[in-house]
Amino acid sequence: AAGTYGTQTLLHRMRDEGVLPRISPRLGELTRTNSEALVGAMTSPRRYRKKHGPDAEPDFTKGVAITSSIHPNDNTHIEPVRYGKGSNAMGALSVLQVPYGRAPRPLAFLAHCLRHPVQAARTLSNYRWSERTIIGLVMQSLDNSLTTYRKPKGLGKGLLTAKQGHGAPNPDHIPEGAEAARLVAEEINGFPGTNVGELMGTPLTAHFLGGCPIGASPEEGVIDPYHRLYGHPGISVVDGSAVSANLGVNPSLTITAQAERAMSLWPNKGEADPRPEQGADYVRVPVVPPRAPAVPEEAFAALRLPVLPVPAVPPRRTAPEAEAAGAAEAAGAAEA
Repeated sequence: AAGTYGTQTLLHRMRDEGVLPRISPRLGELTRTNSEALVGAMTSPRRYRKKHGPDAEPDFTKGVAITSSIHPNDNTHIEPVRYGKGSNAMGALSVLQVPYGRAPRPLAFLAHCLRHPVQAARTLSNYRWSERTIIGLVMQSLDNSLTTYRKPKGLGKGLLTAKQGHGAPNPDHIPEGAEAARLVAEEINGFPGTNVGELMGTPLTAHFLGGCPIGASPEEGVIDPYHRLYGHPGISVVDGSAVSANLGVNPSLTITAQAERAMSLWPNKGEADPRPEQGADYVRVPVVPPRAPAVPEEAFAALRLPVLPVPAVPPRRTAPEAEAAGAAEAAGAAEA
């Protein structure tokens, strides 16, 4: 649980150095970026007062970091994000929104900066950046991925790097995100921005995921359905590297749910392991109640099993039964 980057780095290095030689060759595959883009909009006190009144002061730091989101289409999810007062370091990655056209991206950006020198200069200043900036976190559930590996030679030898993986290339520009940034800029009388990664054609992400996919065998995944490392079942992988898909949402709850499930199947000390041996067919294993829970049974936060009742699944209806049930419901609604 060293985080996706840390876990992948450790496992790659230990496999290559022969410490954990039986790690699956699938290590590093299905590494995900959540198909993200980091955009935003920035204003200045003068511009903000011009639209919102002479007494208005831009301060977007007050409140919860993320409170809402929109889905401009089935695969894209955008959240407005605020940073706390004084949290200005991310401003160093901010640039004006990159225009897209026939010209190469760096040349188009340079021309845009020459046309708007004041705006370009403001993006170079981190002074009260968090107070005058609204970030747009753009996430997608599209099937694109990277494959990570250790650089074999040259500058940075041994460091983790990546190449194109399964699916489409990771987007270096998401039009829906750019449009959202422009709309936010209109609201605060500012100007839209993006990050330096988009300018360089290298997408950035706030959610680095995957690289240790779950699979039915070492040929299909790095960890088994119980999160045990193939070839070394005494090691469990329970962080974001076990998330094998672009979720299109913040992944923290998914990571937590997977980790809690994996831990709930561990045996108590001295008891038999209820999980099947690696290589056996998957079976659903019931939760193992803790023998000596840290939280006493009478406490409010005690673990009570089952955590949630599992409703019975009704039998599948035949087509005539479904039609009859629908007619009965319609008749009841008409009478009401």
